[in-house]
Amino acid sequence: MLSALAYKEWLKLRRVFWVPIAAAAVGLGDTLLTYRHVNEIIGPVMLWLDAVYYDKVFFSGVMFAGVFAGAWFALFQFVPECAGNRLRLLFHLPVPHRRSVYFIAGTGLCATAAVAGGTLLGVALIVGRYMPAEAVARAIITCAPWMLAALPAYMGTALVVMESSWVRRLCLGITTALFIMPLFASQVPGAYATGLPAFAAASLLWLLPLDVQAHRFKRGTRW
Repeated sequence: MLSALAYKEWLKLRRVFWVPIAAAAVGLGDTLLTYRHVNEIIGPVMLWLDAVYYDKVFFSGVMFAGVFAGAWFALFQFVPECAGNRLRLLFHLPVPHRRSVYFIAGTGLCATAAVAGGTLLGVALIVGRYMPAEAVARAIITCAPWMLAALPAYMGTALVVMESSWVRRLCLGITTALFIMPLFASQVPGAYATGLPAFAAASLLWLLPLDVQAHRFKRGTRW
């Protein structure tokens, strides 16, 4: 049965999975061109001064790659699933409803994590081409909160799509935005290094409302 669910997720994502990858590639291309321009036109000394002394961030082109991937995958997984109350049909399969919902969410989260992790790796490779290992570690710590925001972005979008009330949709959307926005508030490299583990743990709490929403959908309740 899980293989059938996996095939269903593949059918939903096979035509659109490349879009977040392309968006991340554009951001990485912008990052590479920026480093190359500063290094070759202005000079490696100024690149070092800008990156280390003036705290300039040359990889802001990938800032929203993870959030975009999370929202994109959630939309294309849950919109067709919830249209016409099809999600209730899923709960009539001989599989526990939690397993079905978390399998769908797990597939989307894995795809989102792949895009976010690939983007993080790309930034590390680009920075490592022009800067020492210490600068690479600093770039990863700076990008990590942006990529971590992909998890609540995915879960928040899924919850908004599953919700039937427009008022609660608005509340869920605002809550998701308020949860994510602080991760983009500071442009100072490494600003979130100490608070990142706590935020990662807090992001896991977004899995709980999904179970509540699935239970409501199964029972057909509106509360």
